[in-house]
Amino acid sequence: MELYYIQNTHAGFLGNAIIFWAMNSRGYTCDLKSSHKFTADEAKKICLGNPEKNKAWPVEYLDNLIESQKLIIDCQYLEHDEVKKWD
Repeated sequence: MELYYIQNTHAGFLGNAIIFWAMNSRGYTCDLKSSHKFTADEAKKICLGNPEKNKAWPVEYLDNLIESQKLIIDCQYLEHDEVKKWD
């Protein structure tokens, strides 16, 4: 069964990250691990309901892109207490 992530194009971007529907339709997220995976029928219904706003991306395609990209550090997740302070 083919599954899809739904991109909300009206939500814009977080840095360079695109925004997806979160699990159980609980808002939006740029983290694919927290994104809902929709069946083809669900994705088609959502996208046809508002095609300018919603885009369906195959899960397999995006998951493969994540695996091939280099990891980056997002500053919003840094704990400043963890910075090494030199004496």
